[in-house]
Amino acid sequence: MNNLSRLLGNVQTHMAVSPTMGGMAIHMAQTIKEERLRWVLPIVRKEIKLVDATKVCPYGKRTLERWIAEYKRGGEEALEPRSTEPKRYNNETPIRTKEQVIALRKQTGLCAQKLHWRLKKQGVLVPVRTIGKMLKDEKLTRKYRVKKVKYKYLRAERKPGELLEIDVKHVPGPILGRKYYQYTAIDTASRWRHLEVFDEECTHHSIKFLKIVMERFPHPIAAIKTDNHSTFTNYYLGTNKRSDMTVKTLHALDRFCAEQGIVHYLIDRGKPAQNGTVERSHREDNRHLYNHSFSTIASLRKRMYVWNAEYNDLEHCGLEGKTPNEFLKEYQLTNPPKVSA
Repeated sequence: MNNLSRLLGNVQTHMAVSPTMGGMAIHMAQTIKEERLRWVLPIVRKEIKLVDATKVCPYGKRTLERWIAEYKRGGEEALEPRSTEPKRYNNETPIRTKEQVIALRKQTGLCAQKLHWRLKKQGVLVPVRTIGKMLKDEKLTRKYRVKKVKYKYLRAERKPGELLEIDVKHVPGPILGRKYYQYTAIDTASRWRHLEVFDEECTHHSIKFLKIVMERFPHPIAAIKTDNHSTFTNYYLGTNKRSDMTVKTLHALDRFCAEQGIVHYLIDRGKPAQNGTVERSHREDNRHLYNHSFSTIASLRKRMYVWNAEYNDLEHCGLEGKTPNEFLKEYQLTNPPKVSA
């Protein structure tokens, strides 16, 4: 009992002591090194036995023995905590592969999952978690202010052409003093997309754009979904309603869709998220297409067609790493068209 009391007294002597109002205040060790010295020094100076120290020490006997051996071998500096991470890994990723991942990330800005798919096509197999760690070490990851809540979505399985989302995006800034409008159509099943630019946002261009999409898309279009702009519908125009809230005159786009056997869906007012696929693609346009200004409409159209081709060859998480063109090609092979003999 005397030995234990003497040990506690010796341990307290190695604590920092400062005067306060009404007495003395004992401050606990501020670093790991100071904490280890509190227990090692009384034993090394033979003020207490190791066996007695283990009875009151929160650490084990083997730990105290290791600290004492390190102290005798290297002094106080030997008690500094060292990283237990191995200096070499047997399956460490080659430096050339790391440089390839980092360069591809800086060039494309793709996430770890899409980088994994892109490298896999090039014959380089790097796990997604490994790529994510590389990006984090290089500080190439996004910094979020708040933690995002993740929701589990049940994706509706659709066939190509079953539903296309159509929307209009205002081209940022005038070109030669004139305003232009980008018409966008995207297939919700394959993520295949087509872009056109017009100098006016009107019903005529909406019908013309739909005709172009019908010619370009390799599958019949069963339905389209748009917002409630007057270029797509007149359902919410008050002067076009009867007393029973039916439309007096059918919109030109609705008449064209009826002639072609296409169903025209409208999203709820003030709910652009219901057209989320095409809205999300517009964010990519801001990053890759409109990241610089255009001097002529010809240069805009040329760059738009190139970017549209690139987009249809990009890997998508919603397609399990496939591109829109790959998805349509595989669907064509697994579901060939029915041709009469």
